[in-house]
Amino acid sequence: MANTQAIDHLFNQAVHAQDVAGVVAMAATDQGILYEGAFGTRELGKDVAMTPDTVVWIASMTKAITAAAAMQLVERGALQLDTPVAAVVPALGV
Repeated sequence: MANTQAIDHLFNQAVHAQDVAGVVAMAATDQGILYEGAFGTRELGKDVAMTPDTVVWIASMTKAITAAAAMQLVERGALQLDTPVAAVVPALGV
């Protein structure tokens, strides 16, 4: 298992330096959760703490999430990188 104290320290440091107001982070494999942590506050100027189940807006992250999901499908053999997009999403083939 990874040194979660070092990860916690890094996120706490970012919150205390006011680089970010709050952070929720998780890492997992098919075997389960490797790391889970929540730091800082949900909103600037308020004392409501971040929790692992805090809902956040992940604007501009859909491409990264979609790419990670696609790579998982490639690893599983369920998707080929050279598959035409219309074969996956027919509406995009128009």
